[in-house]
Amino acid sequence: MNKIVARYLTLNLALFFMLLLILFSITGAFLGADRAGLFFNSPPLAVFWILLTALFAAGFVFWKSLRRRPFLLLCHAGCVAVLLGGLGGSSAAHRLLAAAGGEARLTQGVMMLRQGQADRQVYRGHQHEPFELPFIVHLAETDVSYYDEPSIGIYARNGKLIGVVPAIVGDTVQISDPDGSTVNVTVTQRFENLRLQRDEDGMTGVEGPPDRRNPGCEVVLTLPDGSESRQYVFERIEPRMWPEAPFLARYLPPHKPKEYKSLLKIERDGQIVREKTIRVNDPLYYSGYHFYQSTFGQDEIGPYSGIMVVSNRGVGLVFFGYALLSAGLFGQYWILPLRRRRSRGAADAD
Repeated sequence: MNKIVARYLTLNLALFFMLLLILFSITGAFLGADRAGLFFNSPPLAVFWILLTALFAAGFVFWKSLRRRPFLLLCHAGCVAVLLGGLGGSSAAHRLLAAAGGEARLTQGVMMLRQGQADRQVYRGHQHEPFELPFIVHLAETDVSYYDEPSIGIYARNGKLIGVVPAIVGDTVQISDPDGSTVNVTVTQRFENLRLQRDEDGMTGVEGPPDRRNPGCEVVLTLPDGSESRQYVFERIEPRMWPEAPFLARYLPPHKPKEYKSLLKIERDGQIVREKTIRVNDPLYYSGYHFYQSTFGQDEIGPYSGIMVVSNRGVGLVFFGYALLSAGLFGQYWILPLRRRRSRGAADAD
């Protein structure tokens, strides 16, 4: 009798917890990614995950019929594996394993690296103490591609924009302002890192060091009287003194990012042991951590990348659980019905 009661309670508790799981999932969908992460990793939810895992595990004891139904057994085992993998990858599990003498592992954090910089420190949310990786991460190169191209804006001396031309070397475009004055605009050179140097002809644009990025162009404005004004336009750092000309050119950068990329190199014991160009959904994996392209930016110093570092502890078990669950569902809802149809067909033939 006690066994029957235990089976009844296990079944009903499992159904109740599954209902709670549906409600929690709906709630998390409206919280946003950051708040949902805090919600599902909160202490009350940690107790919920442990109890749900225990209920699934109890099914192997109280429902021996699972052993005679291999596809349902696979589904059941897959659910247990997914839950165990999720618990093993949680922050609480990382802290418990470290307290028990295991390897101290980072759950999730962010590294902010500039091009050419190397570091081993990862910052973990609101925690003041950074976590030090057992290896060094180098940001060798970073880049961003755009759907659109840069252009050159032509302004009157009063600051009014009177026209925009594409930043294509060799093209000449004629622009007229509301007063009827015209100007021919020609882009003569493009630079990845524009720097100005003084020579006998005045200021001349040259290509700067490749470790920094400040795109720019050399633009020649030809007035109706035939006089020319050579101007240099920059994406980020512009000259403080504008030339005495009736028209001024400004660099208009592209504004539709297509892809961010960062070339990471992992150094361990003085040697580069791994390198890869990471993208938003294409991380580098090394020594139990995934390194994701998270953010990208530029300032007066140069480009920088935000690299998200995530531990993969428990991920393998989660994927294994999904594989078991998929195999069980495929067998239960495809192979078994197919066998039954064949059996009925054979019986009808007899």
